[in-house]
Amino acid sequence: MIFIKKYFAFSKDGPQAGRPTADLGGPARVILAAFAIFLLSQLLAVFLVQAGLHFTRANQSIDQSAAAQFFYILLAEGVAIGSIYWLLKRRGLTLSVIGLGRKLAWRDFKWAIAGFLAFYGLVVAVTALLTIFIPSFDVDQAQDVGFNYLSTPLDQIIALVALVALPSIGEEILMRGYLYSGLRLRMTFFPALVITSLLFGAAHLTTGVEGALWAAGVSTFILSVVLVYLRERTGALYAPIMVHGFNNLVAFFVHFHG
Repeated sequence: MIFIKKYFAFSKDGPQAGRPTADLGGPARVILAAFAIFLLSQLLAVFLVQAGLHFTRANQSIDQSAAAQFFYILLAEGVAIGSIYWLLKRRGLTLSVIGLGRKLAWRDFKWAIAGFLAFYGLVVAVTALLTIFIPSFDVDQAQDVGFNYLSTPLDQIIALVALVALPSIGEEILMRGYLYSGLRLRMTFFPALVITSLLFGAAHLTTGVEGALWAAGVSTFILSVVLVYLRERTGALYAPIMVHGFNNLVAFFVHFHG
């Protein structure tokens, strides 16, 4: 039985008859809310870190300090998660709606391994096809992930946590947790998967050093397809978080040590 069915409890009468009681709003509302959470969390994190640098009289910008970048990512992900939790409570919903309603199980690890292998298989196949049919498709575009000043082992550890662990949790709760779950409560699996994955891929187009990073957009779209399937199949966010983290870990070592 598909996991989402357990959230559908129809009322026999009243103005809400025929609608699920566990609901995050219509698709447009869910998409706009997810975008607002993402944007406001980024802006608030920048403001707070810049204020901290000002008050400590640190003669550095955010991108010149590994510690400042770490706190920026920590605050941004924390604000996003807190906002989603607030929205759920405001609508009288629990964490089960976004895939955090049960404990971690061994099957989540099995699905994570399968998802990780499937993702890289799909990336290799799709990239090969794109380079054949679109010769100008560049898979070696430079990506700006920050942390360009890693002078100590502590800086390396800070960057590892900030780029691997924090986004894996925060982005999954926002994208596959809030966004996909909200869409899935109002539409079927495939359109909810496509919308979520297109938005996730589009968000990563802007990470290029020189213009749009199409390779990252394609790979993150494929990643999201796999993560959405895992979310649907397991009924939880644990496997998606693990696969996301594994992918970020590989990307980290390729970017900084490849």
